[in-house]
Amino acid sequence: MNWSREKYERTDVDEEGLEEVSEDRAAERENVIFKITSLVWLIAGIIVAIIGFRVLLKLLAANPDSGFVDFIYNISYPFVAPFFGILGTPAVNGSVFEFSSVIAMIVYLLVAWGIVALINIIFMPTRARRTRVLNRR
Repeated sequence: MNWSREKYERTDVDEEGLEEVSEDRAAERENVIFKITSLVWLIAGIIVAIIGFRVLLKLLAANPDSGFVDFIYNISYPFVAPFFGILGTPAVNGSVFEFSSVIAMIVYLLVAWGIVALINIIFMPTRARRTRVLNRR
């Protein structure tokens, strides 16, 4: 057995010299879909992680004049700004719990899940598609 073309094409030769070439086009398509959905989850994960850092730094009353804290606040602001004002923002001794940031994290995860589900519904192959060629040696 010989696998080639990124493991989607297989060649078998039996004792009589009959060569069988099988190509799994569904597996090729599934691999592309997997890469696209992985990219969607990666982007969503990065956004949620940045917002998560923001929530943690606000809870710990981190110094906004610090370079890292300022960077996190600035980079996360565009992602959380649409959610400001949905709920109140309780504060105690400088610690702030931004409910809007937590809601933003949930919304971005749900949007990513919806995009991945839609990609799978539209583009996932519905049945195995194989091409089989027999050649006599």
